[in-house]
Amino acid sequence: MKKLALILTVVLLIPLYSEELTGRAVMEKVVNKTEWNDMEGEITMKIMVRGRTRTRKIKLYSRKRTEQDSDMVMKFLYPPDIEGTAFLLIEHSKGEDERYLYLPALRRIKRIAASGKGGAFMGSDFSYYDIGKPKLKDWKYRNLGFVKFNSIKCYRIEAVPSGPKIEKDTKYSKIIHWVDPNRWSIVHAEYYDRTATLWKVLYVKEIKKIEDIWFQTDLLMKNVLSGSQSEMEFEAIKINQRISKELFTKRYLVQ
Repeated sequence: MKKLALILTVVLLIPLYSEELTGRAVMEKVVNKTEWNDMEGEITMKIMVRGRTRTRKIKLYSRKRTEQDSDMVMKFLYPPDIEGTAFLLIEHSKGEDERYLYLPALRRIKRIAASGKGGAFMGSDFSYYDIGKPKLKDWKYRNLGFVKFNSIKCYRIEAVPSGPKIEKDTKYSKIIHWVDPNRWSIVHAEYYDRTATLWKVLYVKEIKKIEDIWFQTDLLMKNVLSGSQSEMEFEAIKINQRISKELFTKRYLVQ
């Protein structure tokens, strides 16, 4: 009977060990969601500094060229002083991503250099690098095991830069992600600066199911060093609208 019990124990444990994932495998499931081809929506961005709040209204379009390559364009609709400002992100699985910012006051398109992607996006606590999905090859991942976060059993994934250039460009020495394996969504994250000091904390306030696909619809980024914080609320999300590829061009930014 003891021998039989031992055999049953080993057999029952096999599925548990076979389901263990590396940190990289977990993040691949987060990043490479293929349930949608394109999407559009509206964003309300609030930037809160020293008790004052600035609000921006943004129109968002995104599409996937391939499973790993995607495009995103954001056009600012409000307030009047930044109306017409537009941002284009062209993500490449191989090679450097392209980031362009159109400033109507100057009537020119500015390319954001790799060294500038750690800068503040439109004065917010989100960086240019934070906008868009994590770039897998930029990081080395380690699975720190399961933890409970807000009663959700999550993978805790540590990401460190794959090289000194990534650390210099992003200004991050480490990111810790909390990943919900039921939705394969990041539900929380901590960002550490180049001195290994906790710099920013991302609170995912809402994840909504839209046409059977989970989307983060309310993101709050807090700068624990300065005390400022920025929130992005997504609304009117529509998927698979057959959005024209012409929207994801520098020409569209100036229209």
